[in-house]
Amino acid sequence: TISPLCQPGGRLHETRRALIESCEASEHLKLVAPQGALYGFPAVVGDAARGFDDHAFALEMLETEDVLIVPGASFNVPYRNHFRVTLLPEAPVLREVFARIDRVLARRASKAAAAAGAAA
Repeated sequence: TISPLCQPGGRLHETRRALIESCEASEHLKLVAPQGALYGFPAVVGDAARGFDDHAFALEMLETEDVLIVPGASFNVPYRNHFRVTLLPEAPVLREVFARIDRVLARRASKAAAAAGAAA
């Protein structure tokens, strides 16, 4: 049964918690917490979202951080600032993944803020 995996202390529960806490800790991400799905669908927000392209971001994450995510537009949504991650890795692995994601988004946000400041 899946029940022990989904209860506090269970692997899926802890991975879901890692996803939620990682997104809450990031100034670049917003998340509607998954209720029963085995994936998360974070949105990129703030300066990091300026000119954001989910396909380019997915490729950048794979090439520079060895992280595989799925572009949000692949799920027929009309916006390009989301990506999808699975909740199957263990919680410490997912926390590391989000540290890498946040590192890339922080670089993007800094560049976007600098470009906006230069244009002003």
